[in-house]
Amino acid sequence: MEFDVLRRYTDAIACLRQTLNEGSKYSSVDLHLMLTNVQHCQAIVLQLIVSETDIFFSNTLSSLSESLSVHANILTKKIYQIDDKNISKPTLHDNFNDQFTASCRSSTIDSRTDHSNTTELEGQHVKGRRSIIESTVVISGQICFGDVVGLTEAKRSLQDSIVLPSIFPHLFTGGRKPWRRILLYGPPGTGKSRLAQAVSTEVTATFYSVSSTDLLSSWVGESEKLIKELFTVAGCQSNQSVIFIDEIDSLCRQRSSREDESSRRVKTELLLQMGGRTEDKVFLLCATNCPWELDTAFLRRFQKRIYIPLPDFTSRIEIMKLHCKGNKVNLTESDWTHLSLLTEGYSGSDLSTLTNGALFQPIREMQTANYWRQSP
Repeated sequence: MEFDVLRRYTDAIACLRQTLNEGSKYSSVDLHLMLTNVQHCQAIVLQLIVSETDIFFSNTLSSLSESLSVHANILTKKIYQIDDKNISKPTLHDNFNDQFTASCRSSTIDSRTDHSNTTELEGQHVKGRRSIIESTVVISGQICFGDVVGLTEAKRSLQDSIVLPSIFPHLFTGGRKPWRRILLYGPPGTGKSRLAQAVSTEVTATFYSVSSTDLLSSWVGESEKLIKELFTVAGCQSNQSVIFIDEIDSLCRQRSSREDESSRRVKTELLLQMGGRTEDKVFLLCATNCPWELDTAFLRRFQKRIYIPLPDFTSRIEIMKLHCKGNKVNLTESDWTHLSLLTEGYSGSDLSTLTNGALFQPIREMQTANYWRQSP
């Protein structure tokens, strides 16, 4: 069974690779071959969805199937634009099962009317964008401020900026307005993502965890629409929404005359969305390790910038104890103090990795032991 599933994945990858190679040609591109490969790949993906039991992989495969459907419709439209005589040929899809044949013929009929075909494609694009946005939603309530060790000043700033205005909105009227666009900056691994998720828990908001890979598309104009759709969907929620964009510097680097037009349009759309949503229910939190690389126009859009430092002496001890929770660790307070002194300059992520490695040491010793003693 596992071998059969693996073979299906291999066949799907081969179809996509052949489509990519054909599409990268400068001339004599075989659109029929590309369409055949895309539809064959979609057939395999649908079979995998039926047999998949893991909901995460099932949702991922469903998103891929929707994307392949959109690409197949675009290729179909392009084929009939180039050669109208081939529209009515029924043998184009004879190698596929009846379900895909009927679907493709339906797309062919719709493509004869430009207006209806455009509407259908746009609807599929919207559905695909909504699917991408829904995949970025993180379950709220898993992390609160109490779960974030240290960072007292940062938590106080976020409490004043977002949490209090949400709990006591009547206090923030007139010129006293809450900050809705906040930049978290500092060294990597210091807990910026955890802080953002904790904020969404404190205000009972829908949390969208977004990266540059979620917002960028290979299709021209699709990235701008995806950004606009993200803010629109977040603003339409019944409760408040927190959009967290990690590594914002990968999207908002300083503009130059050498950058391509698509990157400039993406930045322009993001600037418009950041500047045009000050009165709705959307909070925007962004994180970066390199604030000096951000474009000045984006820096100006952030109403508040909060520095997330490396953990201090006390916080390092608390972090190590937190990651040792549930394990028997025979260390005195002087031992913890000594460890904290040795780990100065470590980030929270570094301390997590260090602690986990130390907890593995008894297992390593157990593997080489020759004698065993039964504990009471």
